[in-house]
Amino acid sequence: MLKLPQKEVSLLKPEGFRPTYPGLKSDIEIDTVVVGGGIVGITTAYLLKKAGQKVAVLEKDAIGSGTTGHTTGKVTSQHNLMYADMYERFGEKKTRLYGEANQAAIEQIDKLIKDEKLDCGWQRADNYVYTANKKLVDQFRLEAKIAVRLGLPATFQKTSPLPFKIAATVRFADQAHFSAQKYIEGLARTINQNGSHIYEQTQATGFNDGSPGAVLTSEAKVTARDIIVATNVPTWPLLARGAYCVLEYPQNSYIVAGRPKIKLDGMYISPDKNHYSLLPVGKGKDQTLLVGGENHIPGLGRAEPRHQKLADYAEHHFGVSDIKYRWHARDYLAYDNFPLIGKLYPWSEHIYVATAFKKWGPAHSMVAAKLLRDLIAGQKNEWLTVYDSTRMSPVKYIPRTFAQYFSDH
Repeated sequence: MLKLPQKEVSLLKPEGFRPTYPGLKSDIEIDTVVVGGGIVGITTAYLLKKAGQKVAVLEKDAIGSGTTGHTTGKVTSQHNLMYADMYERFGEKKTRLYGEANQAAIEQIDKLIKDEKLDCGWQRADNYVYTANKKLVDQFRLEAKIAVRLGLPATFQKTSPLPFKIAATVRFADQAHFSAQKYIEGLARTINQNGSHIYEQTQATGFNDGSPGAVLTSEAKVTARDIIVATNVPTWPLLARGAYCVLEYPQNSYIVAGRPKIKLDGMYISPDKNHYSLLPVGKGKDQTLLVGGENHIPGLGRAEPRHQKLADYAEHHFGVSDIKYRWHARDYLAYDNFPLIGKLYPWSEHIYVATAFKKWGPAHSMVAAKLLRDLIAGQKNEWLTVYDSTRMSPVKYIPRTFAQYFSDH
């Protein structure tokens, strides 16, 4: 049994999260204020600034210190085994738009990184959903068929680069991964100039949906035409937390990282029990393998056995002999499996929200940023029919979600 590090430390930010930007100390006026300095908030602020706005980002800790700083950084339109199920439940048009939005996001992030010359470890790679369960082969075959019909780069295969036998896989070609933390740090530097600002250690304590609107902090006020809440569950006012708890739910996942003896290319995830996710970063003798999974709703189960199971898996299948890092992440998922992007409430005039990215925040960060930019500009975007935050379909799928969760656990 491999020994685990005593403390949780992320490979993605081993030195921890330290503030780089000042806190807000005096009142300011701005076009749009973004609450939340993760990948969604920073990307949205970047696109708004490119559109000619003056923006401010308010982050209660340090940028990336929440979910973004703990994500593995996969940027893909393949979000586990999902397109056949989505097609059956919601029809071809909505499913096609979902795939189109996420596939477009990969290319848009690729272009942004090149345009801004960001050093964030961007690498294109194939993504695989795999199973060792022979009973799922027909389901995998259907998944690939539907994905191809939708115009996605999918292939059904019975082999993969994995060093163990599988029953089936669906491969999405030319996806990507990167350091989400380095990416947003680079974007933040381009935002924080010429009348736009990043403020860390600045917690929003209240807001006003007026004309103009305002966000209050402990020391100052930001007056703005539009407000974007780019946090997990919106926490203020109290009504928001209560309302969004019936639309989305939290889930913890765990990650270990170590040097493998068996090298690997590509990115992997499985719908089999434990839902393991695999991501090799680096090349040759410097390659580190990230193994993630053991998902559960917070409060159900202790962390330590979960990290140990991942370490045992890494040792058995890839010859990992030393676990250097272990950490966990918390993500939010909407009950109907589509992120919530748009108005904070149906009656909101100038307050918008982006949340519930179901563990696939890097690609969805660009989808959300484009939708929010277009909403603020008054431009139509067909993707909103998929992601509209004011829809009530998540409530309908609460029983289905919990029935599936308890059958898996």
